Amino acid sequence: MKHRLTPLIHTLTQNTVLEEWFKPMQAALDRVRYPEKVFATLTIPAFLLLGSLRQLQAHRSLREQVQSLMHFDNRDKPPLARSTWSDALASKKRAAITREAFSQLVNHARTALPDRFTDMPNLGERKLIAIDASYQTESAHYQPVYPKAGGTDNQKGHMLMTFYDLRKGIPLDVKTETTSRGEMRVIKEALDHSHWMAIKNALYSVDRAFIDVRYWDERKRLYRATMVTRFKSILVYQETRSRPIAKRACNDGVISDLEITLRSSKQRWRRIEFMTEAGDSYAYLTNDFSLEPGELAFIYHRRWDEEKFFDNFKNDLTNAKAWGKSPTAIDQQTVIGIITYILTRLFLDQQFKKLALQDGNTTQTNKHKKKVECYQKEGGISLRAYWFQMSKIPVQVWRFFKNCFLKEPSIQLYERQLKPILMRYL
Repeated sequence: MKHRLTPLIHTLTQNTVLEEWFKPMQAALDRVRYPEKVFATLTIPAFLLLGSLRQLQAHRSLREQVQSLMHFDNRDKPPLARSTWSDALASKKRAAITREAFSQLVNHARTALPDRFTDMPNLGERKLIAIDASYQTESAHYQPVYPKAGGTDNQKGHMLMTFYDLRKGIPLDVKTETTSRGEMRVIKEALDHSHWMAIKNALYSVDRAFIDVRYWDERKRLYRATMVTRFKSILVYQETRSRPIAKRACNDGVISDLEITLRSSKQRWRRIEFMTEAGDSYAYLTNDFSLEPGELAFIYHRRWDEEKFFDNFKNDLTNAKAWGKSPTAIDQQTVIGIITYILTRLFLDQQFKKLALQDGNTTQTNKHKKKVECYQKEGGISLRAYWFQMSKIPVQVWRFFKNCFLKEPSIQLYERQLKPILMRYL
């Protein structure tokens, strides 16, 4: 099998777009120590490369990918046995290496990618992390048994609890959970002592499902970490005082900023009420007292970036349904999907610079110029008008990789096939 894979991997990575795209992952793997002889049949780089390629090509089944790989290899036998790949996906040893290499890639991406919140100086260097969960359908190879029938499986599917860096626009980590547990319970039991929940002075943007004021009071006491979310109408609170709203552009749309006490908390909280240009009213709950109310409302609004990542992750890649049935296979698929997303972010950032599109006359630029002009003439919400960054990687970009991953990388190729996409959609 090793000898059958060698010419295939050579074809895929010999002066191709795929090779250039995969370089950051290869560099991350080079910083991880592991015994290569253990994985002689399917090496770790080949395993991750083929897994990422399956994501890029959006193959829903392993049979489909194996058949596709046969087009790139002239041998009579398939270059990769389905059993070999399935065993590799369920291997705990591989999963540990994949996780470590993934961590190295995340560290590189957080250094290389630009900061999306440079226009908000009040934030300083604070980490902005969104937390949310998406759900994945069970594999066709596994028949779930739900709690009503005496099992432990979640009726929604596998929970993918994801940490997302709002500053860099990338997912940082994921916790997969196959049993029927609530989202806040997963945070408390599985992630309470994780690195991402112990960042000093971090600001978390979370959904209303994560409201547990005692938990967040403890985060604030231990790490000075705060949160912002939508206000639940069922919360019982008492107004302590009304905070003055500074006449600043970032506070456009803020109606009130109240300091409150909650029945289940001994610390101070804030209730911020906000109205959009369309007249829709929203209320937010936060225990952060360092930022303007409009800035906190905007940071919660940017939680939408993580939702757009989930859209890419499940619809443009192949993660709506699990590839395997074991918890290890589910976890590895999820990590490989995130690796594919981050590698694409890094590749686009690199090509944006090469093609000199930072200040290009793109549709997105013109769209935001109109927003700014409208704000200056008629008023509105300034932070949303000046927010330039796009949240979702367009489907046309994924099509480019799907159709051109074997092409020879050149400025001519990117000018002809990638630049028009970036100019139109990014």
